[in-house]
Amino acid sequence: MKRLIACLSLVAAATTAAMSSTPAPNAHAKAPAKTVARAPKCKVAPADEYFGKLKLSILGIRNTIKDQGLKVDVDPDRADSTFNAIALTEDAIRDWEHKYPCDSWIPGSIFALEHFYTKIHTADGVRHVHATFAWLSHDYPRHKLIASARAESGSAAVTSAPLATGTDPGSSTVGGGVAAAAPAAQPAQLPGGQAAPTPFPGTAPASVINAQQQTATPAPHH
Repeated sequence: MKRLIACLSLVAAATTAAMSSTPAPNAHAKAPAKTVARAPKCKVAPADEYFGKLKLSILGIRNTIKDQGLKVDVDPDRADSTFNAIALTEDAIRDWEHKYPCDSWIPGSIFALEHFYTKIHTADGVRHVHATFAWLSHDYPRHKLIASARAESGSAAVTSAPLATGTDPGSSTVGGGVAAAAPAAQPAQLPGGQAAPTPFPGTAPASVINAQQQTATPAPHH
């Protein structure tokens, strides 16, 4: 009996010692930090990627708008010859934005396109100015270029008449003084046999942009 009591005493003493050696929870211990999900990094278009039906690079888009604008500055009467190239450039910008919507170079390219259209002082030119501004203000409403784009859109005005629908500057007259319209120019052909768009009614499409613009080595992007 005495041995049983002694064994129970030893067990109780061992249990008490084990409990006293276990450290108490630290009330000031920090809880594990929560993992915060980060937003995906905004992707920008690489300089060697090509967009739109004509497969223009970013450099090609910028150069085309600049070159066609200089052509209009030198000879405003030939503005209609730039419409086809600009339509293909706009198509490339839209493809670029579709693939890289937060690329910081896109708003500047849209504004450059709007500025080009302000050089076309016809009803079609003014309509494209307003449409391009609406595109920029809808997709990038807080961009720093909005104020300048709004001012250009508001100042766009018609000062010259568009070409008459169904006639061509190269038409000749026949008996009785009636003008015979020259045969309509065939649309420029894109790679693969597709016809290039002609957004301006009553105008003959211009030749497709020099192929060298497609293959030129683009400048580093960002």
